[in-house]
Amino acid sequence: YGGDLGSTRYSSLDQVNRDNVKNLKPAWTWKSDNFGRPEFKNETTPIMANGMLYFTAGDRRAVVAADPGTGETIWVWRPNEGERYEKAPRRNSGRGVAFWSDGRDERIFTVTPGFQLVALNAKTGAPVPGFAQDGVVDLFKQLDLDGNLDPIGRIGNSSPPVVAKDVVIVGPALVIGLRANKENVKADIMGFDARTGKKLWTIHTIPRKGEPGYE
Repeated sequence: YGGDLGSTRYSSLDQVNRDNVKNLKPAWTWKSDNFGRPEFKNETTPIMANGMLYFTAGDRRAVVAADPGTGETIWVWRPNEGERYEKAPRRNSGRGVAFWSDGRDERIFTVTPGFQLVALNAKTGAPVPGFAQDGVVDLFKQLDLDGNLDPIGRIGNSSPPVVAKDVVIVGPALVIGLRANKENVKADIMGFDARTGKKLWTIHTIPRKGEPGYE
């Protein structure tokens, strides 16, 4: 999604350059008019993999695969999350998706507004059966929560995960505010196996007892 693991967004492609960019004209337009509430801006960055464009659309953050030559929609996956969506701190189309392949299997990864990590078959858009629970990791259940704190409405996500080799890394987003909010859930960063959905590790952004910085 970021171009490389440093998210430099750099591309070495040179077919479009400073001399001919002025000659570009729209080939087609894809509209998200019927994907939920109208948004005043859409921050999704389409990614292209193996001849297909993948991106997110609408405030429920549907995942779309489109033909890059014609703009035709090939498939759509739309989450239905009930209360966890209605109370989500970041209900928007998000910033895109991530792609993973081991040379045979190809998957699209997205994090929903209701804070679930989903693996989709890149060719069909269907959730991957062998990944976690029917293709979905409930990230609420993966958090190291304090006591009985209810995470619904307190933590979510607006950006795609980062894929590093066979690890899918999820960084969360909290309730929007202009200062620190002690009521927020601790925003831990988690890594998951790209094949199985098993949690591999957690980075506690606020150190826990026994960890460096806790003192």
